[in-house]
Amino acid sequence: MTNNASLTADGKLKESLLRIDRDGRSLPVFCVGPDDAKTYPGLIVVHEIFGLNEHIEDVSRRFAGQGLRVYAPDLFAEASGLVADRNDLDAMRKVWTAIPDQQLIDDLKAVLALAQSSSEVRSDQIGAIGYCMGGAIAFMFACNAPELAWVADYYGRIYYPDTTATKPKHPIDYCEGLNCPVLGIFSGIDELIPIPQIEEFTRRLTAHGKGVEVKIYEDAPHAFFNDTRPKFHADAAKDAWVRTLDFIARVTRTAV
Repeated sequence: MTNNASLTADGKLKESLLRIDRDGRSLPVFCVGPDDAKTYPGLIVVHEIFGLNEHIEDVSRRFAGQGLRVYAPDLFAEASGLVADRNDLDAMRKVWTAIPDQQLIDDLKAVLALAQSSSEVRSDQIGAIGYCMGGAIAFMFACNAPELAWVADYYGRIYYPDTTATKPKHPIDYCEGLNCPVLGIFSGIDELIPIPQIEEFTRRLTAHGKGVEVKIYEDAPHAFFNDTRPKFHADAAKDAWVRTLDFIARVTRTAV
């Protein structure tokens, strides 16, 4: 795999912030891709619990630099109880808890429609990737969007602590609707996702008949890919990045 193989000679990117009307809510979508009019595979990036921030924009640019047109929505925009300091983990958990999973899935379907409508995106080669909370959301989204070509779940919860009115099903219980290959990236040191749950995730998706690849980084903690936070694990993040690019290249059958 050759980095930037599909980019223009100068490797420049173009980016913009678009907005989608969602029944009176304005859903911001950070868009970035190669600075040309060629068609490329698409990618929807689902943020962590902290929302669309500089880290997610940076990750989006990294993927765009590999020849992808990237769409990263802020799923928490205009949410009830949203705080100014999105690094307040407890406050952001309350925001996420109050949003129905179905709303998050439907908002991502709207982002998918936006990507599909672009003449610069290969509409049959759009995938999704999510990190932490976003990993679970990306997985549930994929189980409800048969048009997706692939999904990568970075240490998203497999089971919630409890089901609620807004979270009526565990993420794994959406798997019957899955129609694409899955890459699961998990931590070996993760109090939220014990190894038996990862093994069950693998078994259930394998039995469901869809391609599933799972990698557990034994010495890495939860959220190891985020290089702006203390749990960043450089070696695991580097390997996961290469593994993800290889997965995308294989499932889209194109040089990324």
